[in-house]
Amino acid sequence: MRVCIISGTYNPGECGISDYIHLLSEKLRNLGHEVSHASVHHLTTQNNFIHNYPNHDLYSLQFAPYAFSSNGVLGKSILEFAKNQGSQKTHINFHEIWIGAYPKAPFKERLTGWIQKLKILTFVNNLNPNFITSTNAAAIDRLALSGIKADYLYLFGNIPHSPTYKLEEKTSCKLAIFGTPYQNFPYHLLGQKTKELSDALNLPIHIHLIGRQREIEGLNRIKKLSNEYDFSVFEHGELSAEQISKELAQCDFGISTTPYDVIGKSGATAAMFEHRLPLIVYDDGDTPAEKLFVLDEFSEQVYLLNSEEFISKLVTCFNKKRKPFFDGVAYAVNQMLRLIN
Repeated sequence: MRVCIISGTYNPGECGISDYIHLLSEKLRNLGHEVSHASVHHLTTQNNFIHNYPNHDLYSLQFAPYAFSSNGVLGKSILEFAKNQGSQKTHINFHEIWIGAYPKAPFKERLTGWIQKLKILTFVNNLNPNFITSTNAAAIDRLALSGIKADYLYLFGNIPHSPTYKLEEKTSCKLAIFGTPYQNFPYHLLGQKTKELSDALNLPIHIHLIGRQREIEGLNRIKKLSNEYDFSVFEHGELSAEQISKELAQCDFGISTTPYDVIGKSGATAAMFEHRLPLIVYDDGDTPAEKLFVLDEFSEQVYLLNSEEFISKLVTCFNKKRKPFFDGVAYAVNQMLRLIN
């Protein structure tokens, strides 16, 4: 099968969607498929691509509004591109949709999101794709409310497994925060619960910050709660994929500061899941509870910070043997091929 993957600016190593495309393409080629990539990130490129796109069996659009426009509002050229696809077999994978689609969103954000939504719905209608997918519960729910049925497509992590030793005797409880610590996460609750966990295990808490930290406010709040509760913080900074894998293997739990309903779009969270870390997450209530989900493979690794049984469940799993590493890339490619067929 000949596949053309279409996205905004392509910059592996600097952009999560670009990393996703790189690994997806590599796996498809290993399975014998022909894969090309087209980057549609500004007007000139869009106009050129509309009239010169390659002939393939499938066109897979990896969609995020701000990837195609600096203000997140789709322009005329990309909408014309959708019309010109005609009878071509197409796929949209929504990594992100319009902004402001959550309760109590600021007026300006809701207004921008309303305009984005109109353009996205027009784009979908113009393209009339053969199938639509998304990576997270919130987007699937919002799309459904707008009349668009999207299937779930797992978004994998970009950290392959690197075998390492695991210390048998635990002298501390190690928590990994991989990726950006978002400032809206309830760090005060994390501090309180983590202190309870420390007391229950009778072990000190060591927080390991892994990767680039883009939000200073979140980082400062972690340091503040660590000072308040006497936790140790280790800042590892940017590491190689092999080093990250080894660090994750040494930790007891992971913390995802991405809200539970959009956790599926976080590659960093996926990497922690795939390394089989029990994961501390938070449900901010923006999506109905009955619509929330993670991949079945990881359902036993989710520990809700705002659950009454949070501490007892963490204590129970603390000494459990981890399952083997999960190959998320292979799983997602097989899932995508099944949907196509």
